[in-house]
Amino acid sequence: MPKKISLEKGDRILISRTDRIGDLILTIPLIESVKANYPECLVDVLASDYAAPVLENNISINEVIKINNNSLKSDGDYFQKLCETLQSNNYKVALVIYPDKIISKIIFKSKIPIRVGTARRFKSIYFTRFLFHSRKANKKHESEYNLDYLKIFESSKAGNIPHIYLKEEEINDAKKVLTDAKISGRFIVLHPGSGGSADCWPLGHFIELCYILKERNYNVVLTGSSEEKKEFDKIADRKDVSLINLAGKTDVRTLAGILFLADVVVANSTGPLHLAAAVGTKVVGLYPNNFAMSPVRWGPLGKGHQVLQPPNEKDKMSAMKPEDIAKTVISIMSNSEVRK
Repeated sequence: MPKKISLEKGDRILISRTDRIGDLILTIPLIESVKANYPECLVDVLASDYAAPVLENNISINEVIKINNNSLKSDGDYFQKLCETLQSNNYKVALVIYPDKIISKIIFKSKIPIRVGTARRFKSIYFTRFLFHSRKANKKHESEYNLDYLKIFESSKAGNIPHIYLKEEEINDAKKVLTDAKISGRFIVLHPGSGGSADCWPLGHFIELCYILKERNYNVVLTGSSEEKKEFDKIADRKDVSLINLAGKTDVRTLAGILFLADVVVANSTGPLHLAAAVGTKVVGLYPNNFAMSPVRWGPLGKGHQVLQPPNEKDKMSAMKPEDIAKTVISIMSNSEVRK
């Protein structure tokens, strides 16, 4: 069995997770556990520029190095500059959580002496230490797979709930967005999109859910990307439902503030679902009966969340009826106290 890695005061560790928002959020327990085990070491994170804002204000992190994945693929100078930046930081250890081929190669070319990644892949040639686990089996949560990286260290105490740390001014920015939208009091957020990362509950069903909740005098807000805004409005017009549509009106940190202020968030298996859970808001997660997208691996972390799936194994997402989702949301609203 390989000797476990020991770290000394001042050693610098790089944790690389360069894919989506939800994936990065589910890596936060590993990041914080490494820092908790080695408080006198410096922990840096390599993350995509899109997802990196979720790490702001986290005192476990020394530096976040943001990258543009498209530029890495197309710009040789950008690639080389990143290699030079990482090499100049004199890392002792790099943990490659998402073993993208380009990132794995950059970690190798940066001459980091201990490079840890998963075994039995082509990219494994770039690593010096290996984890022998397969995530494809979906036997445990993604955050637990990430925490497996602690096994290579001498000290390996772990925490498992991710947190997003908001500043007061960020919450105030979110309050202003809500005030401008004429939202006051308790409210529910519906986030229909998934960024293509999962099978989705149909948008039309989300609009019908919005109508049901509004009929019961609940404030409802839709969030999403700027590309999704027009589609939301178009379907709402067709179904004659008025929307408070904040799609495209928030950056990641302001969205986190809105999700923090919400009482319940309904979403597909997507980054904003994990963002809501990580700021302490109860979520209703909508998941397909698809092994690769199992809530066992991708479900929300924390207490009080609800995971709903189609009633029968072969049913599509559309088999979940808006009125049934509404009952779950109303139950949470009725049995929870005002939080903020």
